[in-house]
Amino acid sequence: MRDIGRIIRGVRIRRQYGLRDNIACLRAPFPGKLLCLFFCASFLALGQTGFAADKLSYDVKLSGLDASAFDNIKSLFKTASLLEADRHENFVSVSNLQKNLKSDIRLMNRILRSEGYYDNSITEGLKRQKNHFEVDMHIMPGPIYLFGEVKIDFLTPRPDDIIRRKISESLSFMNGKPARAADVMIAEAKITDRLPMLGFPFAGDLTRDLVVDHHTRTMTVTFRLEAGQRRRIGATHFKGLRSVEASYLTKFITWHSHDYFDQRLVRDLRSRLNKSGLFSTITIDITPMGNDRADIDITFTEAKHRTIGAAAGYSTAEGISGEISWENRNFWDRGNWLKFTARGAELEQSFSGRLEIPNFSRLDQTLSFDVAYRRQNTTAFFANSINGSTGINRIITPRMAVRSGLDLEYSDVTDAPGKRIFYIASLPIGIRWDSSDDLLDPHRGMRVSLVSAPAIGMDGISFTFLESEFRASAYYPLIPEKAIVALRSRLGSIVGAKTEVLPATRRFFAGGGGSVRGFAFQRVGPLDGNGTPLGGRSVTEVAAEIRWKMRTNISIVPFVEGGNVYESEFPKFSDLRWAVGMGARYHTDFGPIRFDVAFPVKRRVGDSLFQIYISLGQAF
Repeated sequence: MRDIGRIIRGVRIRRQYGLRDNIACLRAPFPGKLLCLFFCASFLALGQTGFAADKLSYDVKLSGLDASAFDNIKSLFKTASLLEADRHENFVSVSNLQKNLKSDIRLMNRILRSEGYYDNSITEGLKRQKNHFEVDMHIMPGPIYLFGEVKIDFLTPRPDDIIRRKISESLSFMNGKPARAADVMIAEAKITDRLPMLGFPFAGDLTRDLVVDHHTRTMTVTFRLEAGQRRRIGATHFKGLRSVEASYLTKFITWHSHDYFDQRLVRDLRSRLNKSGLFSTITIDITPMGNDRADIDITFTEAKHRTIGAAAGYSTAEGISGEISWENRNFWDRGNWLKFTARGAELEQSFSGRLEIPNFSRLDQTLSFDVAYRRQNTTAFFANSINGSTGINRIITPRMAVRSGLDLEYSDVTDAPGKRIFYIASLPIGIRWDSSDDLLDPHRGMRVSLVSAPAIGMDGISFTFLESEFRASAYYPLIPEKAIVALRSRLGSIVGAKTEVLPATRRFFAGGGGSVRGFAFQRVGPLDGNGTPLGGRSVTEVAAEIRWKMRTNISIVPFVEGGNVYESEFPKFSDLRWAVGMGARYHTDFGPIRFDVAFPVKRRVGDSLFQIYISLGQAF
């Protein structure tokens, strides 16, 4: 018992003072030694458990930066702070906490100086309450310093006064502004970007000196620049061409041989070459030459110029439809675009051809020729027609284009008045605005077009009319990358000839997958006693849908559409026939696959309960 008491006293001493040189228990007899080791092991286990329970934590407080003007400083600090990064981690060393605090003070000082506060002071505070610490950084930012003199020292060869002034214009935004480091870097980037636009494609390094004057609270910035020799544009060399003629590509060049080098001209050339669709890769190198020239070497890899395409769709009104096409984007080896398309559906069959000659007579102007045969057998009429047209489309800006042309049409039409043969010539003139970001699946932007075509027709007697049509659609990201609101409208008007004089192929109809979903093809508008659509001289259509992306490649699309066709020359906004529906989209690399179900509101006799549409691309 004396041995056990001695052992227990030894363990008590160890628990009170830690593991010291008290080894009295080990001098006990053998059974006592075993008991001593058991108690020691138990003590160590209890000690480790108690130690793990005593975790240390801390909070970080910034004071002195309460104004909203310091929000950016606090955001930058929080992003890079060691204290903030480790705040939710357990730690056992107070010295590490103090080390991180010192590091963060240096970080805050650098951030303040980068924002123009060069006379700041920072005091630290560290309070402990049991195992929790309060870390306080009290910041006195001081007055903000401003940019003083900002200049460029041009090293040899020194540009002339005009060029020096144009380069120095890149620094004008800094005058009298807060001396922020970000603005110095922006100025460097502006100078670097400006030089290749002014004839210096091989400029040397740009260095800077920054001098802070605490007396005037200003910063003087001096950029040292070796612009190099100013050069004119030399020869342009095309490499890697196999079938595209180099003489065609020279149309894309917009500069003259005496012009100074300008990087914007080279970027514009690259953009035009990319948009031609003739090349899969384009590499442009600038080579210094004698006589102050810089040659432009362009290396191409040609893309495949011939394509066979196919498409299919289905709707309950029009049945199954299919399309097959063949195109050559380098017809006659000069970038001309030739396409033939055959389309078959229950209500319409057609064959068409189109030839486009881009950059005709001038850049961004396309001459086109179209020819088409069409057979239509709808509830409203039966017609065989042949159409030929030519037109010129000119791009005014990247978003706006205008078109004018000549259309000739022969049609053999059987409708309510009977069988008639028509010859029609028209002169369509139109304007188009397109700021949308995608052809098949737009997320933002607008599309607006207006086409007006004076026409003269003959079916034994001559008649004239003016046909005009306005279309617009808009796309708004309600929730970026998640929900898109899409809106559409269509207004059409025919002034001149009466409805019964016009061929059915020229009247307005509404209803169907490309019009008012929910109604059968052409069944929105006036009907005769047998329920046959008559068409009209004006039309109104409106539509709205929300494209809500549920998963990466699946969207649901609730929509509502309305419209009507009128006997009057000008469209109305009354008596619209409405339909509602729900759609689904499966997004692929080449565009969304569309599935829509639409239900007409206030059905008339002969209207179906619902309509189904399946096709490629959005409804509009």
